[in-house]
Amino acid sequence: MRLERALEEYEKRRKKAEKEVEKARKRYNKRLEKKIKQILKSIEELERKEIPKKVDENLRKMVAAERKNYVTALRNALRGIGDMDDLGKRLPDLAKLHVGHGRYLLILFEKDVYAINRLLKELNEEYLEYYNELSKKGLPDLRLRELIEEERETRKSIFRLEEEKRKLLKEMRSKEEKLKEFYARNKLRELEEEIKSLSSSIRSAEMEVRSKASKLQKPIKRMRLHEPIARELIEDSGVALRKPDEFLTLLQKVHPRLEGKYRKTARWLMENLKERSEAIAREKEGLLELERKRDEILAGGEEKKKEVWELERLIEEKEAEIQKLRNRLEHLERELNESLRKLEEILGERIER
Repeated sequence: MRLERALEEYEKRRKKAEKEVEKARKRYNKRLEKKIKQILKSIEELERKEIPKKVDENLRKMVAAERKNYVTALRNALRGIGDMDDLGKRLPDLAKLHVGHGRYLLILFEKDVYAINRLLKELNEEYLEYYNELSKKGLPDLRLRELIEEERETRKSIFRLEEEKRKLLKEMRSKEEKLKEFYARNKLRELEEEIKSLSSSIRSAEMEVRSKASKLQKPIKRMRLHEPIARELIEDSGVALRKPDEFLTLLQKVHPRLEGKYRKTARWLMENLKERSEAIAREKEGLLELERKRDEILAGGEEKKKEVWELERLIEEKEAEIQKLRNRLEHLERELNESLRKLEEILGERIER
């Protein structure tokens, strides 16, 4: 059977079932009204009955108190029952009254209490009968048209969001390409390679000078000199680069007192430090200029970079929305398949979607 025809058949049967259910509900509600009147009448009779005069005074008081509580509680429980559905909600309260009616009340009014309890039990049986009959006559609300429509709308929303995501991706790739072109046009990669190479050259040159200067730390320390530059050298060989003139003056002073490899190292520094420190200074100036140019290029591309980041953020938002809808679609498909399975059971035929 085709789905549309199956839905029409289901709706037709459901309307018919609803009429049958409504008839049954009215029938049971009338019976309920009659039964409640019977119980209320029995309560009134119990309430009016005189306690025998020969009864012990203490027992009389206890029975009178229990009867009052029992009658009041039962009336309160029955007062909120307007139909069978109300009865279903109040059955637990009535069950408590059915059991806990008081041992003293039973001593004098056993017949009356049991008669009321029997009517209460009949109410419970009546409700079970009502519930079973409505379950048989009624058809479940499968919400099929609603589920089909929601599934269709969810698929449309996913398709729309995926289209929006594709457009954003296209725009982002275009801006990324323009950013790459901007960097290439300004030779950013070559500039960064040059910065890297020059930085390495400066580090090597500095390391060579520091290494030579560090070899003189021990012999100069042993000389116990009072010059500040000597103390600085002992703590940090980098002073040779920071204060080359003062360092060379120190070397000229101590050179005659040095021996062997120390004298050779001092001679190398005296011959080369000035030239090396000036070369390092020039290279550092060149490096600063290269870094300034690189920073200008990066600053020029910053706006384009921000545009790419913003598009990335929007794409992530779309992906999150799509995933949320896909999860919802999975849930709808499971619910729809379960409802269709139930519909096939109701109609006794296989349904083609």
